[in-house]
Amino acid sequence: MTSILPYWDQNIELDIVPWIPYGKDYSPVTVNSMLSPLLGSVAGLAFEMQSEFLYLRSFQSGNVGTMVRQNIIDPIRNKGIEFGFTMVFTYSEKIETSMIPLIREYPGLRAGLTLCGIWSSDVLVDECKVLVLVSEDPFFDEGAFFKSLQKSFQSISGRERSNISFFAEKFGYRRFSISYETDNLTQMRITQALFDLELDETRELIGPAPEMKLPLLPGIR
Repeated sequence: MTSILPYWDQNIELDIVPWIPYGKDYSPVTVNSMLSPLLGSVAGLAFEMQSEFLYLRSFQSGNVGTMVRQNIIDPIRNKGIEFGFTMVFTYSEKIETSMIPLIREYPGLRAGLTLCGIWSSDVLVDECKVLVLVSEDPFFDEGAFFKSLQKSFQSISGRERSNISFFAEKFGYRRFSISYETDNLTQMRITQALFDLELDETRELIGPAPEMKLPLLPGIR
């Protein structure tokens, strides 16, 4: 398939601690509700969008999310100034479509796709395609954005709240990924080969490069 959003110019990596469940998770939503009910609702509705909320880094909240719940368990780890705003979801067509009107609504907010590696110590646990939202504005209004995100998810999914999340937490959410499952591998290789062969002068004629520069993101390797 052809993505609507551009790709970031680098992959990202998230570290999880060994005692945090990954393969079968019994609290992918409630762990986010500990920060705020609104974020918990967004995390639940993400399942209805065939996606999952993984990570949030912001000036207001610090580092939180399903993949960094040790920051909620141990608040000392969550201290420090984190300017800007970063939010990571696993990729789906619905989640990508939902972001188009939002990045128009919030000036300075950018959305792009990339590959995310999930690491436990030095072991690569999983790799998945993700959508990364970034705003470098230190005063980005994340509360208003969460409300807009919730409304967008509700509108596209046709649900006020998530039914999937109830069963995910009751019986355990089995998490796994197949890298590039939404892409045509042959098309990706051809596109990348052509991109690598382009001259700077050619790029100036045909338009901007199909990648965005990913800002430095503390908390993400």
